[in-house]
Amino acid sequence: MNTPPISIEVTDVASTVRIAGKVIARGVTYEQFLAADYGQAHVEWVNGVVIEMPSISERHDALVIFLRTLLNTFLELFLGGRTLGDPMLMRLPVVPSSRAPDIQVLLEDRLHQLHDNEVVGPANLVIEVVSPGNRRTDEIDKRREYELGGVDEYWILDFERSRLTFLQLAASGVYEEALPDAAGIYHSRALQGLRLPVTLLWRDPLPTVMEIVAVVRGMRS
Repeated sequence: MNTPPISIEVTDVASTVRIAGKVIARGVTYEQFLAADYGQAHVEWVNGVVIEMPSISERHDALVIFLRTLLNTFLELFLGGRTLGDPMLMRLPVVPSSRAPDIQVLLEDRLHQLHDNEVVGPANLVIEVVSPGNRRTDEIDKRREYELGGVDEYWILDFERSRLTFLQLAASGVYEEALPDAAGIYHSRALQGLRLPVTLLWRDPLPTVMEIVAVVRGMRS
């Protein structure tokens, strides 16, 4: 299904969107960006500029696989919906950028936002695993864009620093940081009933599929 054109208003927020990274092309409309072939390059579109994103490490890849497996299991057992990964784009109509999050989650009430190669509108949950050369982009730039665009929940996972940041969108439209409880369990607001033991993310090797299934089943016990 083709995505109908959406007018992206940049007058109010363009000044808040920072251009950072290796520039591939400038003066590119969003429609041109979608139609172009950038080969094997991992690219995102920010206010008319095509930016190449850094490569990922083995640990980065393993964490994304682990989290998608956990989230897919949770959605299948309890809520329904989809997880999507890079290079699936998320276009926020009120923000002049189109990012390809490491993970984005759409619950059933937002599945209509999913088109051929992009999600049009905010996901319920976005997760970015920080790359060493991309820390500012994930922690500052994308945080601001996702906040402005109405992404309900944003997780930033910095495995090199063993640091997790959980952000939940308040009624004011501003992200507030949510901390795990005393037992080290993070309670998601966007995915009701999801209780994530954060120590799992620092395990090496990461939990197996069977362990993940057991953990997810225990979330509703």
